[in-house]
Amino acid sequence: MAPKQHRWLFGLLLAAYSTFCAEVLAGSDLFPFWHVWGVVVTWPLYGLHALVLLTWVYRHGPRFSTLMAAGALFGLYEAYITKMLWKPTWGALLTVADVAIVEVVVLLWWHTWFSFITPVVLAETLLTTSDTIRAALPGLVRWVYTSAWGWVGLAVLGAVVQTINSPTPLTSLASGVAGVAMLGALTLLWKRATRGRQYTLGDVLPGPRAWRVLVMLLLGYYGVLGVTIYPQHVPPLWPGQVVIWILYALAALLFWRGVRTPLPARSASLRRVPTQTVLVAAAALLLALPVVKAWAGASGWPLLLVWVGGGAFYLAAWVAAWRSTRPARAP
Repeated sequence: MAPKQHRWLFGLLLAAYSTFCAEVLAGSDLFPFWHVWGVVVTWPLYGLHALVLLTWVYRHGPRFSTLMAAGALFGLYEAYITKMLWKPTWGALLTVADVAIVEVVVLLWWHTWFSFITPVVLAETLLTTSDTIRAALPGLVRWVYTSAWGWVGLAVLGAVVQTINSPTPLTSLASGVAGVAMLGALTLLWKRATRGRQYTLGDVLPGPRAWRVLVMLLLGYYGVLGVTIYPQHVPPLWPGQVVIWILYALAALLFWRGVRTPLPARSASLRRVPTQTVLVAAAALLLALPVVKAWAGASGWPLLLVWVGGGAFYLAAWVAAWRSTRPARAP
């Protein structure tokens, strides 16, 4: 196991990756590393979710099903903390049983892939010698995270989403530069602190005692933010909160089914993703941000296409993850 200071540094970096991919690329917070709320609330909140859930997944053996379940649990913070699954600030497109149905699908898709899976893969790729998370992903998705074109595609997708919520092309570019600079500085700090030491993902995750402390801290954030952020938007127990409880139960059930499914056999290690590939993707993001903003302007139709496509992909991925937990039939 890595020294305690290296494990804490890894957690800080994973939190930063998650915050950038989730908040900056979504355009929800263009400069989360540069103001008090971002440093005190946003950054730790994403980090606690990512560390707690990744450690939970890793201890049980990463599978596509458990990654999807953990991503859903991550995204469901948009209920009791932000209340966006009940009453989004932009106005719900469709409300059924007090729940914003469209936002549930879109936000769970975004958080599963951009708050959890993508930053976890990024951290595993840049900071460790492991490939356990990428190996747990299905073929086409795995290709995205092991190819230069895949990473560039993710960067362009993030540019499209980010620019819709950015006022000007210059603001988009400034947000991208500030975020990438922070991630680059922290990653360089990791390289210098570890001095070439090679760690697996398991080496840098928190131990059982530290994990329990992180869980308690995360629950503390839920308690404080739950009663301070739009408390008036929490619906009655029936039906609004019960529907969210059902979603929590489905995610827990998917995780339980996943850990009861044997781990698939691995034929060989995956090809390592060179650091240069991630740098090319970062450059593509910075170049695409002002271009996409200037091209799309204030139009929301590119974002609509992304949301529809992302929502459809999420539902298909959920079905695939559920089906992957089915016990093998006897010949």
